[in-house]
Amino acid sequence: MKIELLEEFLTGHPTIDNEHRKIVMAINDVKTAINSNNYDQCAVLLEGFLKTCEKHFKTEERLLANLEYPDLKDHVIFHKELMLKAKAVKVLCIDMSAPQSIERCFDEMAALLIEDVIKGDMNFISFLIEKGVVERRNSAQPIIKNEKNIPKILSPE
Repeated sequence: MKIELLEEFLTGHPTIDNEHRKIVMAINDVKTAINSNNYDQCAVLLEGFLKTCEKHFKTEERLLANLEYPDLKDHVIFHKELMLKAKAVKVLCIDMSAPQSIERCFDEMAALLIEDVIKGDMNFISFLIEKGVVERRNSAQPIIKNEKNIPKILSPE
């Protein structure tokens, strides 16, 4: 099963959405390694996944801090909990004594992404709209306002 980032889960902020795409790609890379029985590569790919998530969380937290997001403290705690879960998943994948744990590892990673996008990030989209950073949209292309507050359509990578 390949994971896709559906349009309805885009925040409208190109940086955040592109980082979400990178997280999805990292998860799918691990799944490809699993399907190829390349378990040695899983730990390496998981390390990349963790770095991508960490970078994304810092980007998101910086954006929300600059905008004075009222629930930032809770969102940061949420990110820390996700990173702890992701690191635990990595330990599962390193344990090659149980190959079935590798598949469980992938499922956990997918759940982490879904948890971040649905539970975490969907909570602040209305805040970004309210602050004028993004606009509510009906198209597949995210819309962000530039420094002159003029909407600019950016195509996804």
